[in-house]
Amino acid sequence: MLFSPHIGEDEKQMKHIFLGFLLIAGLGFAKEQTLPQNPPPLKTVDAQLAKAQADFEIAKKMFNPWYAGPLITPSAHNVPVGEYVIQPYLFIKNTFAQYNGNRKSVNQPDLWSVNPLVLFQMGWFSRLDFSVVIQGLHNTQNGRSSFYWGDSQLQWGVQLMKETPYRPAVRGVVSETFPTGRYQKLNPINGGADATGEGAYTTTFSLNISKVFWWISTHPFASRLSLNYGFPSALIDVQGFNAYGGGFGTRGRVRPGNLIQVDSSIELSFTQKWVLAIDLVYTYQNHTTFSGHKGRTATGAIASVGAPSNDNLSCAPAIEYNPSANMGFLAGAWFSIIGRNSGNFISGVLSMYYAW
Repeated sequence: MLFSPHIGEDEKQMKHIFLGFLLIAGLGFAKEQTLPQNPPPLKTVDAQLAKAQADFEIAKKMFNPWYAGPLITPSAHNVPVGEYVIQPYLFIKNTFAQYNGNRKSVNQPDLWSVNPLVLFQMGWFSRLDFSVVIQGLHNTQNGRSSFYWGDSQLQWGVQLMKETPYRPAVRGVVSETFPTGRYQKLNPINGGADATGEGAYTTTFSLNISKVFWWISTHPFASRLSLNYGFPSALIDVQGFNAYGGGFGTRGRVRPGNLIQVDSSIELSFTQKWVLAIDLVYTYQNHTTFSGHKGRTATGAIASVGAPSNDNLSCAPAIEYNPSANMGFLAGAWFSIIGRNSGNFISGVLSMYYAW
């Protein structure tokens, strides 16, 4: 084999050139990828990691709440198109006194009312739904009792604003009440206990607002507010004993006062299925007037027809159990706190909510 010393020297020169090229390229890359001169302190990194871990632990405790709604305050959400909701109620109410004009409670014979009510709601369009409310009333007082239909209601709901994480739901509602209950020509021996309606076509405008709050506590809660203004039909013909008073020979026309009602509620989720709810309800009605012949009572005195303005503040705590997102059960009480020219009452309430 032949050996040439010139070949070895060329290889050494090639190696030196290659290493120089790598060194120059490395320096250029280092200039482009400059490392941070002041990295964050270790304490800052630890604090960021601790906050991330805390947020993760909170997230694990959070859940998507299920609500059947409180007992009184209506929802601010329309039913989606093609879906339906049915919600029956049972009110068992005892009106045991009346608040007089000075807000003093004056005892009266107990008036017991059993009031089954059914609400059926369906979605029509993306921002419009429709509801029907029918009810019956069984009243008992002084050993006398009666049962008849109560007044019925149709409702049209318009979704003005849909709820987002930081924006409430807003819904406008127009309701029309129909006088399907008994309100006149009552039996005088029943003392008015057989009255189950008001005899008026009443139009009510409502604005409902609701919001679920997630970011305040690991237990989300929902808040609702409902503002309502109703005005009955101008004049109602009445005869004899009627829901507004009257007596033998009474004949004339009643003009019921306009009505303002403000409902508010909070639902606090303990778990996804168990919820504690409470409503506060304030109602005010203007005075009710009468024109015509008042008639006389059984004692011969001139009968009283109509009523002064009245108001009432009441509360309704309840507990909810929601086995699924589209079914819920409610049980609670509804009772007056203070009032003027209105009933002092307590009522037990049961309800069930089902959507499909």
